[in-house]
Amino acid sequence: MTSYKVNSYLNLLGKTAEYESLFSLAQQLYRDQLTFSKLIPAQLAQYCNIGRISNGRLTIMAENGAVASKLKQISPSLLLKLQKLGWEVTAIQILVQAHFLSINTESSANERDSNNKKIILSQTGKDCLNQLATTLPDSELKNTIQSFLKKHQGY
Repeated sequence: MTSYKVNSYLNLLGKTAEYESLFSLAQQLYRDQLTFSKLIPAQLAQYCNIGRISNGRLTIMAENGAVASKLKQISPSLLLKLQKLGWEVTAIQILVQAHFLSINTESSANERDSNNKKIILSQTGKDCLNQLATTLPDSELKNTIQSFLKKHQGY
């Protein structure tokens, strides 16, 4: 239920003038990542992410050198596939972003494996959420944040 509330809030926030372009860019990047993941071998897709396209150059972040090497091998055919889909890409740049994906993957796996562990919210996090809640008008989001803070008072 709470994730529904957060998604509703994010959808509403994405329609505001201040955040519309940011949310639009994030959604486009997500769609592009899904498309990219379908174009490369499945065993590589989980170890790399696309970045932005700037001046016709697509940046791909790979978890390690082996993944980067394989991506470099398939980059000519990948470039052709992307161009056929209408992407305005003329070059591919591959960067190794060591440990980023492995750390995130490991933490996600650990969270799934240990559902009994409680996540502890730092005092700074509590203070920031409390400050946010006080600035919000009466709404479902404000109530949800306040409820969340009440649940995590003792931690």
